[in-house]
Amino acid sequence: MTTYTSSLGNLYLGPVRHGLKELIFSLQPSAITILADDYTARLCLPLLGDLAETCHQVTIVPGETHKTLDSCAHIWSMWTKAGLDRSALAIHVGGGMICDLGGFAASCYQRGIRFGHIPTSLLAMADASIGGKTGVNFEGFKNYIGRFENPTFIWVDPAFLATLPEQGILDGMTEIVKHAIIGSRALWEFISGLDDLAHVSWTDLLSLNMPVKLEIAGADPKEKGIRKTLNFGHTIGHALESYYLDTATPLSHGQAVTLGILAESRIAFKAGLLSKQDFQTIIGLVMRLLRPCEVTLPPLEDLRQWLKGDKKKTDGRVGFSLPDTIGSCRWDIHVDDSEIRESLNWLQTQVKTTL
Repeated sequence: MTTYTSSLGNLYLGPVRHGLKELIFSLQPSAITILADDYTARLCLPLLGDLAETCHQVTIVPGETHKTLDSCAHIWSMWTKAGLDRSALAIHVGGGMICDLGGFAASCYQRGIRFGHIPTSLLAMADASIGGKTGVNFEGFKNYIGRFENPTFIWVDPAFLATLPEQGILDGMTEIVKHAIIGSRALWEFISGLDDLAHVSWTDLLSLNMPVKLEIAGADPKEKGIRKTLNFGHTIGHALESYYLDTATPLSHGQAVTLGILAESRIAFKAGLLSKQDFQTIIGLVMRLLRPCEVTLPPLEDLRQWLKGDKKKTDGRVGFSLPDTIGSCRWDIHVDDSEIRESLNWLQTQVKTTL
């Protein structure tokens, strides 16, 4: 087992059977509650052994559309009925949605109780569980209501990845590729050497990836500067995810951000930030390894309400985070509509057919 100690909470990488129970009971909680969705309750809680059987459990419906204040109210109601006090410990077993939602619910319940994440998706292991961001979606906007609140611990066990469908792996790899582009040549070289995702040493990959997120988020906990680089691919990606969320063909977070990485790399290239060689290298790896979904993109006018509502805007303008080389990224770059429109038109030539 590898332990990463930081201001963002201790992170453990290794099998849950090697010390998780001991860690939890060392915290001496007055009660332990586990939050999971129907999917992770069925496939992942059994891997926790008798720990799950002895805890109070709350199970919710899976899916991004359920990351809402209504779900928080349900969780708070269940905790209240169970008599949980401020010395209780909430454990969140699931993907990014469970970590975001559970972290927000715990940070508000009785003005805050301790919580720990046991991420079960690659996306949550690589990104969503790390950094202290919690929140829910609101009025169609992603993570619009939330808090910065660090977990007491995060326990990452790659064994949970066996429960994921292929798209779940691709979603997580999207964030790992993003981390490589914005902050780690070593991680990029590792990823570039992968022929496919069927024979990956997840422990080796995560051990390169997690320090990138820890270092960037730890240096800027409230996202005033360098942490904004973690939003690369997410400005356009979140707008696309929000646009398709209530349609018959919603995009997963990873699918939307993959498209965002492509479009925003194009913007960086056309703006003269990213060299042609680096641009082509990024596009080549994304198309080969992440396999972007085939979709008919909406015009910029249909995305404008989500771009205008982006949490990262200042003075009414959205600040993009754009790479200037592989392993380095700038932030607070203002981009004109014409540049966004050109990138979407170019992107449509890369993903030609409809869902």
